[in-house]
Amino acid sequence: MRRALLFALALLFAACGDADERLAAEGPEGLAALAVTVEAPAEDDTLNVARSVFYSDKAGAFFYDALAAPQDDLAMGFIAGNFRMLDGWRWWMDQDSVALGPVDRARGVARPDFAVRTYVQRDTSGFLGRLVNSIRGANRTRITERITMLDERGALLVEVPDSIGTVAFRPVFGDRGGASDYQMEARGATLLIARGNFLEARENNPRPVWLAIRATRGEAHTGARDEEPEAGRRLALGLGEVAFPTPGALVVTTGNTPEEADSLAQLALRNAERLAEARSTRMARQLDAAPFDTEDEAFDQALAWGRLTLDALTLADTSATVVVPGLPGAEPPPGRSALAVMDALLATGEWDTARSLLTTFGDEQLFDERIDILGRAPNIVRPGGRADFTSADATPLYLATVGDYVRATGDRGLISGAPNFWFKTVFAMRGLYQDSRRYGRQVSDEGFLLARDNQTWMQSPITREGIATPRGGLPVEGQGALYEALRSMTEFARIMGVSQRESARWYADSADVLLRRFPERFVSGETVTDVIDRRGQRSTLLRPSAFVALDRLELPAEQKARLARTLAEQLAYPWGLATRPQSDSLFYPFLQAPAYYSPDEAAFNGLVWTWLSGPLISVMAETGAAAKAYELLEAEAGIVLNQGVVGAIPDVVDAHPRVADTLPRVGGAPVQPWSLAAFIANAYEDLFGLHYAGSAEAVLEPHLPAAWGETTSRVRLGDGYVGVTMEQGSGALDVTLSPEGALPEDAVVRVRAFGTDIAVPVTRMQGDTLVVAAEPVTVEVTPDGATLGGEIAETTRYDAPDPAWWDGFDWVQPDLRSEYPVMRQVQAQRRLTSDQLLRDNPLAQPILSQTDPDGDDWGATSTYTYPMGIPARVLDATYFEVAEDDSTTYFRAEFVDLATSEATGFQPTFAAIAIDTEEGGARDVGRNARYSFPNRRGYEFVIFLGDGLIVEDGNGRVVGEVAPGQGSVFDPASGSLAFALPRFILPDVPRGATVTLLVGARATGGGVGTFRSVAEGAATTETGGGRVDSRTPNVYDVVTASASR
Repeated sequence: MRRALLFALALLFAACGDADERLAAEGPEGLAALAVTVEAPAEDDTLNVARSVFYSDKAGAFFYDALAAPQDDLAMGFIAGNFRMLDGWRWWMDQDSVALGPVDRARGVARPDFAVRTYVQRDTSGFLGRLVNSIRGANRTRITERITMLDERGALLVEVPDSIGTVAFRPVFGDRGGASDYQMEARGATLLIARGNFLEARENNPRPVWLAIRATRGEAHTGARDEEPEAGRRLALGLGEVAFPTPGALVVTTGNTPEEADSLAQLALRNAERLAEARSTRMARQLDAAPFDTEDEAFDQALAWGRLTLDALTLADTSATVVVPGLPGAEPPPGRSALAVMDALLATGEWDTARSLLTTFGDEQLFDERIDILGRAPNIVRPGGRADFTSADATPLYLATVGDYVRATGDRGLISGAPNFWFKTVFAMRGLYQDSRRYGRQVSDEGFLLARDNQTWMQSPITREGIATPRGGLPVEGQGALYEALRSMTEFARIMGVSQRESARWYADSADVLLRRFPERFVSGETVTDVIDRRGQRSTLLRPSAFVALDRLELPAEQKARLARTLAEQLAYPWGLATRPQSDSLFYPFLQAPAYYSPDEAAFNGLVWTWLSGPLISVMAETGAAAKAYELLEAEAGIVLNQGVVGAIPDVVDAHPRVADTLPRVGGAPVQPWSLAAFIANAYEDLFGLHYAGSAEAVLEPHLPAAWGETTSRVRLGDGYVGVTMEQGSGALDVTLSPEGALPEDAVVRVRAFGTDIAVPVTRMQGDTLVVAAEPVTVEVTPDGATLGGEIAETTRYDAPDPAWWDGFDWVQPDLRSEYPVMRQVQAQRRLTSDQLLRDNPLAQPILSQTDPDGDDWGATSTYTYPMGIPARVLDATYFEVAEDDSTTYFRAEFVDLATSEATGFQPTFAAIAIDTEEGGARDVGRNARYSFPNRRGYEFVIFLGDGLIVEDGNGRVVGEVAPGQGSVFDPASGSLAFALPRFILPDVPRGATVTLLVGARATGGGVGTFRSVAEGAATTETGGGRVDSRTPNVYDVVTASASR
């Protein structure tokens, strides 16, 4: 059987043909080498998360979709103008009269410049049938497509390269209620579609209105059809189609009018081949400008992907450069600064982008104290200039990164020239230290950075004590940012000359004081305090933010190693840094555990945030644990290539895998820049060892992993470069330096290893005045000294880190459990007693009441009949009321009649109460209600009432329950149901909230129960009767009211 299975699978993949591999091999060799092939997940594979792709046109349009499976994220689709304009598409194969869709995707190949997907018609004949059909050679319909974003055109190119007759591209939408919510128009080869609600202009919120789809030799048709929804959407509408002969191509683009959209589509299609080629060429040149070549091919592949994905998140026009935090609809939480990408840009020589990014941030600084803190810098600047100001450390990080840029590039004109950064940085620092009447001081009397609640990178809506992360006071990572900002300001003052000497001394002294006081205030024993609150109390919880501070502060190396190791032994897994130790009773192991808790609760209480691997790797490499650090960097490379979005690193990773000997799941924002930038910087700066001591002095202090072997890259100095080839063993470092281009006068590369430091000039004088690149030179560094071109050279000594500081260290191994303490706590808390359930308070304040006529228990079409055996009138509610006191919410509903369980053998009435407290929420009521709220309506909590009670939130998580037989809410004697829920189960119901009571017949069976189905025709003992519309719910009576308090 095993051999037969393997044979069948081989035939299946052979059915995909070689079109995808052929297409993936086209174009620049460097990009073809990065191709990642993904097979469709097996039907019974519950652990494998479907892979996806992300592309950008570098001007605000994106494509994000599954590669070899149906979509699993609501954010997937074609995005333009910050809106998802197209969910996806299906193919109609005219020759075979077969439709192919997401479930037919058999294989995908991703490259940084495009993706190729192959669809193969599913064989639904079962395993043996599929095996027989494969052996017989039964042909199945197939199609291969290549998908490319066209740079700066807001256009998606889809090509069908094979000759397979006429095909039709069928766009799919799922964000509105029905086909009547859209407008369609066919104009020859172009199909035009607009959402009706987009036709009305939005002030200060521009968005494209019309979607245009145009094909070569195409013919557009209008029409609507239902498709199978993806990613948990309620519906999927196929709107129109564009048919075209193959081989052929089409483009998808947008515009504000149908004429504009059609014109842009024609232009993009006409130039599609040239634009696609230009995109590939641009990416290949970007990689060639700063090559990174080791003997670890998988790591090189991941690093190249990471660089190009980070570049895809970097958008630029003539006026600004921005780094978007992620995909619209799937962004990471606020709190990080986009300037975290600066180290990666500087290390890879992308200095023009770095400068433009800094000037964009400088343009958005705030200088009106009536609005905000003087000189405050943003965390994020978005396309169009909208800035987000969210964390206290954003301003010092801005100052620090300006310093990093000037130090590496020597671009003093940024400080003293037209951008006027001297003025901007001085006022930013003044805003931190001055005693503002409106905002107070941002720096404490001791010289530490202050933050208000929820103004650090940990920003969560959770307020429950123990897992909330307000972190108001002195956050540890802010102190590292302020220290580097002061060091930068010292350099800026020196650039400005004699007049600023006093300022330079003040900045330098303030930095020294902060560094000296840091261990006194933030270190207890060998543990770094995460935050000191405004009362001066130290947090006792171990958190990973300390690594961010340790990476920035110039503490003694041995002390830094001790402090880092203490934290790492509690928080560092082989896949990253957890946000809470697993020994803590409030440790949350998984992002998604809907039966027990919400993702917001888990976010900062156990999960691994991938960007934090950056400072951990940096500190470990600096203090003697580079080999161990590389294990973590390799794990990140594995994520880039093998998990989630190909070429990206997601926001978070589960702290624990679900099953032993498997990888933990990735989650959160699928694409974001912080982790990619840290990954790139770790490779170039911490392992390759590149740093800038000044604009004419590059430092190479490598910690090369054994797997890298001979390592080659290119270091930028001024307007020139130095090619570098290195190989490092246990007792020697061999380096070849190959200078080229317009290097700065007196340019030097310092090579450091084994405590030996050698300065290597990389320029020479040609004649009396001309400075040119020196000839290539070899350097060998050993613990005993160095040679330059084979000759003994002059060196200096420095204190190298001692690897013994990390002897015996190993990563935290997950303690996997079938049930974690937080899960047991949730289970214990949500089990209500009959006393809690049946509590009454006649003095409780009514917040809503609603009468309902009797005799309306006929369902949505007034045709329903009761199931046989269900007494009359027991599904007819006549009154509904909700009241509250300080700790409890009380519910009461009256019925024309109710029956006893003894009379019928079970509780015949089943009810659900849906509570809508805010916009959005879940729309479909479960337990076979088949009741859906209309657009813009939904619920955040739903209570199911039968034999016992269950309370669920909008994600389906049970937040409270009374087990069957432990208390009945129905009182046949009074014809009413009444119960109480404590506030820790159900939050207060705010004014304007809508509460909906749904009543139906309870299905036979155990547990709390479900709604009994209503069928066509006459009722039976198992179902109600009288259904005349298949879309109507299994609900006989509905009462809706709004809270008026």
